[in-house]
Amino acid sequence: MFENDYTITGKHATYLKFLAAKNSGAKGDDDSSPVSAKIFERYIDVYMNAAIWGLLYKRTAPRDTTSDDRARIYADAYATERENCVFLYRMVMLLDKTTNLEPSIRVDRAFRYDAQEDKKAEFEANMDLFHSYVRGGIEEMYEQFTDGCSTRDDYMNKLYEVLTTFRQEIAGLSYDEELAKLIG
Repeated sequence: MFENDYTITGKHATYLKFLAAKNSGAKGDDDSSPVSAKIFERYIDVYMNAAIWGLLYKRTAPRDTTSDDRARIYADAYATERENCVFLYRMVMLLDKTTNLEPSIRVDRAFRYDAQEDKKAEFEANMDLFHSYVRGGIEEMYEQFTDGCSTRDDYMNKLYEVLTTFRQEIAGLSYDEELAKLIG
């Protein structure tokens, strides 16, 4: 799990590149004409945050193949962030509401299927579900962070606005309570 390169395609690749500073180059690198919003430092940062945003906003998205755009998250980035990625995967598998699974099955798919050879197909389906949350989160972040923005200052102001709203939205949510319901 999270040991190989992963390629994001289509509009999700375009959005990921737009959100990451890694994409910013000499062209448009001044504050008046950004090629990138530069909200996150690396692609892996967008990827991990997108998993959370997709889950919190209950947003999934199918793989987009309408364009040839591609963004690759390399295995070495996963190696650096493996613990965080595994934690996010397990959290999504536990808290996913797109399926009506018994709590014991949720726990199995979060903590066991990746290690059981006879559950390889189920694990692959779970990774597809996880990546659909990532794609949905990328869409959500792109929409929220770019609405009405055209300059670097606009992006910074929007970032502050979105994060303030995000903080207020989740302030009333208790994931400890959600997990207790699943386990209890």
